[in-house]
Amino acid sequence: MLINSFNLFISIVLATCLVILQETMSNIFWLISVDMPVSLGIFLNTYFNNLYAMNLSGAIPLIALIAIGFLIAYFVTKIILIWVKVSKSYAYAFAGAAAILAIVLLMPFAFYNLDILAGGRSVLGKTILTFFGLLSGYYFGKKLEKQEMA
Repeated sequence: MLINSFNLFISIVLATCLVILQETMSNIFWLISVDMPVSLGIFLNTYFNNLYAMNLSGAIPLIALIAIGFLIAYFVTKIILIWVKVSKSYAYAFAGAAAILAIVLLMPFAFYNLDILAGGRSVLGKTILTFFGLLSGYYFGKKLEKQEMA
């Protein structure tokens, strides 16, 4: 149980870091497109500042939002896996992707039709964010499968 909790936490942190990476890259690419000079140092500084700002200085930390989404999606997946026999890594990958996609699609309803995540404003951005959720969920499912084998 403790190992599952640790892997859940790592999955949530991984998803949060990847979402913020995509968010930062989206903003940096926009700055480059308007001929702003951006170095690797500026990118890294911006990324780590975004990690802090989006998790510790706002009203709703992004990690909490992702944790709620993942907890709901993983719980539903655990129930579905009782009846449907499919690989846990694929099931939880789908759950992670669905959680991030739901967050990206539903967040504008909570904020007066405003996309808070700049990286999720385009279809490509939403696709990348969903893929990051898929990777995080796959990690969690794969760890569950390895734990069963041991």
